[in-house]
Amino acid sequence: MIFSAALSKILTLSSIAILLTLSGCNLFHKTSEAPKTETSPVATSDIPSPWQKPQLLHSLDTDSSPIVSITLSPNSKTILASTFRGEVKMWDLESGELILQEKIGTEIRAIRFSPNGQTVASGDADHNLKLWDLATGNLLRTFEGHQAVVESLDFSPDGQTLVSGSWDQTLKLWSIDTGKLLDTLEGNQDMITSVAFSPDGKVIVNGAFDGSIRLWDLISPESPRRFGGHSAPIQQVKFAPNGKIIASSSSDNTVKLWDLSNGRILHAFTAHTDVVTDIAFSSDGQILASTSQDETLKIWNVATGELINSLSGNFVTRLAIAPNSRFLVTGDQDGQVQIWQVEQLE
Repeated sequence: MIFSAALSKILTLSSIAILLTLSGCNLFHKTSEAPKTETSPVATSDIPSPWQKPQLLHSLDTDSSPIVSITLSPNSKTILASTFRGEVKMWDLESGELILQEKIGTEIRAIRFSPNGQTVASGDADHNLKLWDLATGNLLRTFEGHQAVVESLDFSPDGQTLVSGSWDQTLKLWSIDTGKLLDTLEGNQDMITSVAFSPDGKVIVNGAFDGSIRLWDLISPESPRRFGGHSAPIQQVKFAPNGKIIASSSSDNTVKLWDLSNGRILHAFTAHTDVVTDIAFSSDGQILASTSQDETLKIWNVATGELINSLSGNFVTRLAIAPNSRFLVTGDQDGQVQIWQVEQLE
């Protein structure tokens, strides 16, 4: 087995938090029925044409339950996804070939590939973080210290530190090598829903269920900066690749881009009509993609705030853009993972 714990991730909707309870045994099969998706491009200028017309490359079925977590390997070769029922699958990103399928038992809210792609970290409902060896499937380490569900996690860019965000309202920093707790960051007033390292590893951002965003300078973490602009729970927070901008998505149906130099909102994207479940930057930082409970995937120009494209037809719960920006991967409410090609294959 590659893991001995189930992977699930909470969806904080506007009025409820869905608890995912998973169990099961190993199953091995795959299907590739394409979703019914309509494309509605929005005319704009000076935008790379592939983002205006991404092509559906593969549609991959899981177990007909919502996708709750997606992570892509740093080399842009594999996808790892988990479903509401705890089924975990890994595919080859370019071919869509199924590499691994398992159904496992402990509730896990988040998964991430390490920067070197050799390990995977998971956060679970038993208050633990776990580190797994991808080649052998062995459990390398368990990090213990949270007092509630571990909802989100991220690796530092050098792969030496893991940050976790929990329903216990704290962030914790862990040493990958020793498993020791390095620091606990306190100050949030509600459950933490998302956390991310900056590209230089010096700053951490987190979003919370009360709609707040906090920015932590790890040199002086005692006084985090607070950003208030959302009126409902934060779904996701992400750093732009240049580290100067953060994006946030919320149950208030909006996406906001923040200038970290002054804390001001650069753009507020309001075209979604329901909870914005996930966001992702392209590797060059020019594109931001967002997914929503309104059954649309939208693609934005970061510099101008223009809507480049809107794809409709599925309630997409999770989203990722490959590090090489050649593929966009979505997971939806019906348990399908879609791989979209945004650049011609060489």
